[in-house]
Amino acid sequence: MEPRVGLILRTYATDSKDVAGRVATVKDAVERAVRLTIGGYQAIHRIDVLVWADKRFAESDCGYTYASLQSALQGVPDVYLSEVRRGDLFCGLLNYGIALQLRNGMDYSIILSVSARSYFNEPIQKGARAVGVAINELSESIHEGRLANTFCLWDNVALMTVGGFDLRAAKIADHQSGTYILGWSKEMHQMAHYQLSGVEEIIPLARLVENFGPCIAAIDPQGEGVQKYELPDPAQQPELYKRHMSKMATKFERQTVLLASIGVQPSFLQSGLIKK
Repeated sequence: MEPRVGLILRTYATDSKDVAGRVATVKDAVERAVRLTIGGYQAIHRIDVLVWADKRFAESDCGYTYASLQSALQGVPDVYLSEVRRGDLFCGLLNYGIALQLRNGMDYSIILSVSARSYFNEPIQKGARAVGVAINELSESIHEGRLANTFCLWDNVALMTVGGFDLRAAKIADHQSGTYILGWSKEMHQMAHYQLSGVEEIIPLARLVENFGPCIAAIDPQGEGVQKYELPDPAQQPELYKRHMSKMATKFERQTVLLASIGVQPSFLQSGLIKK
């Protein structure tokens, strides 16, 4: 029997003025997924759209996105919308999504950032425990084994076997009690800081390699057309732009710290890459 593949999309709008734009990007990502076929058959069997609505976090959804998505996605087959009111954006939300997909018979789950949806235009490889698409903006690090949930496929049973997305990478609601990592942003020409959270992929990737040996793969983007991660507009969305740049400027440092917490160096992930 052919493996069943699901898709998980996360979204939220902290400000109500951003709802329409977020809904449009999610709808576009869903339509791309629905059109994707392998051998004439639909490639994606289930799509879970998760609206982050945990009010413990000041940045979570303003409360209008879920209803707007209900209207926008009405009638689209195999699309399921959830308003998740408990769980951080990184680990809690994704563990919930993986659990939903496992319960509904998905062998693999693709986690895709809607900002990277232009890359979602060709079937991706299966067979490894985790497969990351080396989007242009993160190509070097992904080819070194540090896959990213910007666009990543996971073997759901293997992921759960190693504990899912480790809560060490969870977002902390209380900013004052969180640990922050410093890095240098070339784009902003200044120091950047970001909470020690996110990069939730990094610990389970190491655990997969510890348990299964070489089992992760990095593949280059496939298909034609312009493929680009959509950045927030620095003029229209200065705070979102600054947050994204700070996130990118500290990504490797955060990965390194979280791997060190389980006694692993980043280079260990290179040993887990499946040889071509």
